[in-house]
Amino acid sequence: MNKLRVSLRVLVLLTFALAFAVVTQAQATRTWVSGVGDDVNPCSRTAPCKTWAGAFSKTFINGEIDALDPGGYGTLTISKSITLDGGTGAGWGSTLASGLVGFTVNIAAGNANDPLRQAILKHLSINGSGASGTIGTRTGTNGINYISGSQLIVEDCQIFNFGTTGIRVALTGSGALNVTRTTIDSCQVGISHTTTSGTVNSSIHDSVIQNCAGNGLQVDAGTVNISNTVVANNGGAGMVAQGAIGSVINADNNEVVNNGGAGISAGTAQGTVRINNNAIHRNGTGLNNSGTMQTCSNNKNYGNTTEISGAATPVPAPGSCTQ
Repeated sequence: MNKLRVSLRVLVLLTFALAFAVVTQAQATRTWVSGVGDDVNPCSRTAPCKTWAGAFSKTFINGEIDALDPGGYGTLTISKSITLDGGTGAGWGSTLASGLVGFTVNIAAGNANDPLRQAILKHLSINGSGASGTIGTRTGTNGINYISGSQLIVEDCQIFNFGTTGIRVALTGSGALNVTRTTIDSCQVGISHTTTSGTVNSSIHDSVIQNCAGNGLQVDAGTVNISNTVVANNGGAGMVAQGAIGSVINADNNEVVNNGGAGISAGTAQGTVRINNNAIHRNGTGLNNSGTMQTCSNNKNYGNTTEISGAATPVPAPGSCTQ
C-alpha cells in the first residue's frame, strides 16, 4: 500500500511538472497579431493570433506583442509586464472599446518573476466610440485605466472618444505614468491622476490634450511634470492641481489655449503649480491661484477673459529663477 501511495505521488508530481513545461514552452518572448490571424494559433510570425488577449497568455513576462498589419485587436487587461506595439509603416493596431475600457493595467505586487511591473503601449489607436449606448457618442469609459503597477509608458498613441477619461491613473500605491508624443482627444477628462497611498511622479511631454468636455489634465494627488505639450479647447481647465491631500503640476514650455475654465489652476489650498515659459491665451481665466502658484514671471499670459484670479497672485519660488 505504501509503495502504491508513493507511486501515485510521483505520478502526480510528474504530471504537474509536465503541464508546467508545456505551458512554459507555449510562451514566447515575442508574439504577433494580425487582422487575419486566429487565437488558436501559437502567435508566431507565420501563424499570428487575432487579438491582444489571445497573444497575451502566450507571451512571457516582460515580452512583446507586435501587430503585423492594421487591424482591430480588442481590449485587454494587462496583469504582467508587457509591451504592446501596434506597428508603424503599414498602419496602426486599433482597439475599439465600445462601452468598455480600452486597456486596464493591473500588475499586482508580490510576483518575484515580475520585478519591473511595467506596461508599455506604443503606436496604438484607442477609440471609445461604437454601437453601445447612443450611436455616435462617447460610449467607452476609459481609454487606459492604470490601477496597479510600477510604471505605465504610453508612446505615439491616439486616444479618443471616451466618456470618462482618456488616461485614468487611480492607484492604491506608488507608480508612474510617462506619456510621449500622444494625442488625447474628445474625452470627458483628458488625463486624471491620483493615488490613495505612496507616491506618483509622472511626466507628459510632446503631446496634445484637446477637445475634452471637462478638464484637460486633472491632478488630484501626486506630481505631474508636463512640457512641450498643447492643451487646448477643453471645456474645463487646461491643467488643474486640485487635490485635498496634495497635488503638484510642474508645467514648462506648454501652449495652453482656448480652454473654457482656467488655463492653469492651483484649484485647492493643497494644490501647487509651478509654471515656466508657457503660452496661456484665450482661456476663461489665464491663471487661477487658490493654492500655491510659483513662477519666474516668464509666461505669456494675455488675451484671456480674466488674466489672473484667486486669493493669491503667483510668486517666484526661492532660488528657482537664477540663471
